[in-house]
Amino acid sequence: MVIPVGHRRLLSAEFTRTKLEMKMKYLDRIANIAVIVGVLVFLGLAYRGDFALHKVAQAPSQDLAGTTVSLPGAQLPRDRDSLLLVVSTTCHFCKDSLPFYKQLTEKSRGRLNIVAVLPQPQSDAQKFLSDAGVAANQIVSASLNSQGVRGTPTVLLVDGTGKVKHAWVGRLDEKGQENLLAIVLPTTPS
Repeated sequence: MVIPVGHRRLLSAEFTRTKLEMKMKYLDRIANIAVIVGVLVFLGLAYRGDFALHKVAQAPSQDLAGTTVSLPGAQLPRDRDSLLLVVSTTCHFCKDSLPFYKQLTEKSRGRLNIVAVLPQPQSDAQKFLSDAGVAANQIVSASLNSQGVRGTPTVLLVDGTGKVKHAWVGRLDEKGQENLLAIVLPTTPS
């Protein structure tokens, strides 16, 4: 069967249009899938709290003040206060706070006993702090619940018996950091 030249052009154009429509439908499906994946990623991050404004402590938290913490394996010197840095390797607010904790441990060297308390195994905790340059006198792997701590990061100033004198909960803003430094490392007039 011989198809006239004019009909061949029509069939060719029809075939090209059908092919183009199929490609457009395919691209439309891919775009819809990409939008769905993007929404799911956003919802996952929002659920995890990456977009939420985290409450920052500007003044010491009074919830833990006056309670006594017990840290099996940690030695709290009786003659000076200890600062407990309760953090987790999986907490992004803790990671955001590491530069301040590095500064804090450098300034308090020799004045305070710094104890880092993490729920992770000792080796993971040591690597986490070492990589950030946070120098702690002791690193203790302990359950947060055993300390009465409900979240990380939490900083506790305790006396030699483990009694909490001051507590700061959450990632600290600049005022919260200044408040902590003023209480933990008061400047002495010269």
